[in-house]
Amino acid sequence: MKTLFPLATIFLITLATVALGADKNVDIAELDDVLAKVNGKSVYKADVYPTVPLRPMSLEHEIRPRISRYIDSLLVTQAAVAERLDRTETYRKKLQEIEQTATMSGNTLLARQYQEKITAPQDDIISDSDAAAYAKDNIDQFRGKTRRMAIVLARADIARDRQLGASFDWMTQTLGNQAVAINGEAIPASEIVAAIDAADRRYWKPESLLLQTVSDMVIAQEAKATGENAEAIKQDTDRIRALIAAAELTVAGNSFTLGNNRRINSVLSRLDLTKISKMQPVFLELITDTVMADMARAEGIDKDESYQSQMAQGASFRTHLKNKLLIELYREKHLDADAPSADFEALVSELRDNARIKYLLD
Repeated sequence: MKTLFPLATIFLITLATVALGADKNVDIAELDDVLAKVNGKSVYKADVYPTVPLRPMSLEHEIRPRISRYIDSLLVTQAAVAERLDRTETYRKKLQEIEQTATMSGNTLLARQYQEKITAPQDDIISDSDAAAYAKDNIDQFRGKTRRMAIVLARADIARDRQLGASFDWMTQTLGNQAVAINGEAIPASEIVAAIDAADRRYWKPESLLLQTVSDMVIAQEAKATGENAEAIKQDTDRIRALIAAAELTVAGNSFTLGNNRRINSVLSRLDLTKISKMQPVFLELITDTVMADMARAEGIDKDESYQSQMAQGASFRTHLKNKLLIELYREKHLDADAPSADFEALVSELRDNARIKYLLD
């Protein structure tokens, strides 16, 4: 028995086939640098695709929709700027958070490269007798091993300790001479040196002495400012967490709000005042990263190609966060907090209808 398809069905199938045939997979790298024009302004490929995909992508189902989403966000941010939302105190405050977080992340990347220079493997040969002596001094660690295996393992431990030693020696010699303050009040150099010693994991489990120091300082500062009893403030962990997050750390002329540092935020979220010294030494890490990054820049290490590449990606992400902030402010101004997403889509649609958009993909 034959099955007959209506002409309308055949027509629709034909249209779908033609439409599919019109689509094609494209390597993003082969597209022109300008993908579209919005009100006469160029939409650049590098902005739409900060990281170039490794595989070809569908022109109609992947590339064009992504450009459309980018254009929508661009139109909203332009509208937000036109309404001077980038001049508000809320925007300035949150922008400072974005910039400081980005700066500290960049410092960490640069500090790692500088640390590699400090801890580069030494030319000193670790003799069998040195390795054997180390194994004897740490006999429990090597018990049950053959002499040859113990020497091999001990040599690796000695090399590790030498690298760690170079890092901690640098910290002891350098950080003790740096001006470090919390809310303008100096942290004594002796406490910095003690914190470095406590964090030296060659000899013991690292402790976070500076976290205790900073906690004590902000409590004392709050007690002085409010007239409250310091012991009463100590009982409120949430308050101490907020005081530390709001505190300003100054290191050799560089200033940061502590709550804008990801590692410090991670520690504060699980702050336990009874176990404060057992937490990760994040304050010492932040001070070290800041000073190392300054020295790396002075030596031109920031011109390294891999560092520049990572920073370029970071700059793109920072721009994304700024735009996201403007979009949030625009939505807050024009819609109620509980407004459905469809209402915001209607706002965007209106902006799109009033814009001159031209795709340059053909």
